[in-house]
Amino acid sequence: MDPSRDASRSLSVSASIDVLYVEDDRDFAARAAAQLERECGRLTVHTESDPRAALDRIRSGDAAFDCVVCDYDMPDLDGFDVLSRVRDEFPDLPFILFTERGREEVADEAFSAGATEYLRKGDDATQYRLLATRIENAVERTRTARTPRSETLETRLSVRERAMDEAPVGIVLTDPHAADNPIVYANEQFADLTGYRIEEVMGRNCRFLQGERTDEAAVAELRSAVEERRPVTTELLNYRKDGTEFWNRVRVAPIFDDDGAVEFFVGFQDDITPRKTYEELLRSNTARLEALFEHSPDLVVVHEDDGTIQDVNQRMCEELGYSESELVGKTVWDLDPSSERDRSESFWADLPTNEPQRFEGALERRDGTTFPTEVHLIQLNLAGEDLFVAMIRDISEQKAREAELVEQNERLDRFTSVVSHDLRNPLQVAVGRLELLGDDCDSHHIDDIDRALDRMDDLISDLLVLARDGDDAMTVEPVALSDLARTCWQNVVTDGATLAVETDTVVDADRDQLQQLLENLFRNAVEHGSTGRRTESDDAVEHGSTGNRTASGDAAERGSADGGVTVTVGETDRGFFVEDDGVGIPPEDRDTVFEAGYTTSPQGTGFGLNIVSQVAATHGWEVTVSEGSEGGARFEFRVD
Repeated sequence: MDPSRDASRSLSVSASIDVLYVEDDRDFAARAAAQLERECGRLTVHTESDPRAALDRIRSGDAAFDCVVCDYDMPDLDGFDVLSRVRDEFPDLPFILFTERGREEVADEAFSAGATEYLRKGDDATQYRLLATRIENAVERTRTARTPRSETLETRLSVRERAMDEAPVGIVLTDPHAADNPIVYANEQFADLTGYRIEEVMGRNCRFLQGERTDEAAVAELRSAVEERRPVTTELLNYRKDGTEFWNRVRVAPIFDDDGAVEFFVGFQDDITPRKTYEELLRSNTARLEALFEHSPDLVVVHEDDGTIQDVNQRMCEELGYSESELVGKTVWDLDPSSERDRSESFWADLPTNEPQRFEGALERRDGTTFPTEVHLIQLNLAGEDLFVAMIRDISEQKAREAELVEQNERLDRFTSVVSHDLRNPLQVAVGRLELLGDDCDSHHIDDIDRALDRMDDLISDLLVLARDGDDAMTVEPVALSDLARTCWQNVVTDGATLAVETDTVVDADRDQLQQLLENLFRNAVEHGSTGRRTESDDAVEHGSTGNRTASGDAAERGSADGGVTVTVGETDRGFFVEDDGVGIPPEDRDTVFEAGYTTSPQGTGFGLNIVSQVAATHGWEVTVSEGSEGGARFEFRVD
């Protein structure tokens, strides 16, 4: 053992402490001085009842006082006045305010004014023992701070300990043999960690890093380990000199001398704020996930790879009529009547990790009723254990709607069968009989009957188009608008009209449906836009017939001397348009032209433009009607 170290420790422990006790009650001061000296043999207590005289004694230097203990309520000068004047001249002299005042604001003001300690008076021995201890601690801190660091290192630390200066973590050594276990060594890393200069921490207990949010339980654990002379590791929320918080992982261990006695305590300090921040974020995210799990509108089930249910959310319990404890431990096939054990286990075995799968199933309630479900299942590997999370939704309403649609489609199929066969067959018979009748006699009624039969044929064609568009699947492909427009023009009785194609654009569309759209627009333009006399055989206003009348040889992209309408197909920056230079559509009718049954012609079916709007809607296009550049009607389609 180093004799110089032992001598230094002996001097530190045995050196006397001179205390000046300022108290206007002489009898109380005498009792207090005697009690303090009994509690600690190192203390020599001098009393003074006059605050001004006490200040003179401190200034005179005749007696070197190590500490001042002062009452608060005194005549002439109170305790704060004395403290203020002592601090002006002796900023490092320990000053303890010992008063009957117990208000919190007094303590706060005392520390703000520079008091070393604040303690309430009491007549029992415990209070004086506490006061004696605080006097010792305050004086020892001051004495240690005044000792040159080089001398402390030389007399108290070994060569091996000086190597700690280069350590990458904060390190302090504390002396358990001195009052309050003060710091006797700190390295530069500790200074960088805490923001204090080394000179500022010497002689202080490490508790100066603690604050109002420091965990008292962790502090108690640390204090207990030091008292029991055993190592300890804990994590504390500490405060730097500038007031900022940081998480400090503190590892404290005793250092023993050759005789097995504790020589120092070493404390290793690490800033673990990033890790604690991440842990807090993880806890927060976990809390949010748990909240989502419990309060999700979907039913959530967690089960193992053998189908055993491990966890359920509250929604699952409410929907099935079970408690959580009743559901945990059941198997998936206990609740899903549509599942089979062998098939389910085989499906789970092939399920990729972290790739959700969707399928449909069913769940059975406690009362025996069942309902269809949509299940989104994902396999997660947690700590080496395969778990399956199923998010389940009641699709009873969806299934009801699907059944209703199936029924509607069946009715529609029956309707189209009636229209296409049961109506058309007798119509064809009537047309054939009318031709025979025309050969036998000459009557002006024959033309009227022929036009009526043609109108019936148009109505049947449009009705079939409306029914078919709801059922047939679309085949979307790039379609050259210019080529299709010219093809459509050949299928329309143009009555001297002209087609102008001013675009090379390609549209992604179902070719058959786009053809139906263009032919209906062309027929509408020819019928309503022509300025010449319409032939009696042409009653194709707004209808969907695609071939019952073929165009004559003069119908393809040619003009007419009788003033036929010009129909233009062109492109816009977001789609295409079809317009004519005819009479146009009145503004008050533009909102209703696409309604089923709308027509301004006695020969029209009222379905032509309605079919146009349905084809556009099926493709997701927006169609608008306005005045054309030459005053006619313009139909514009936005396809992007």
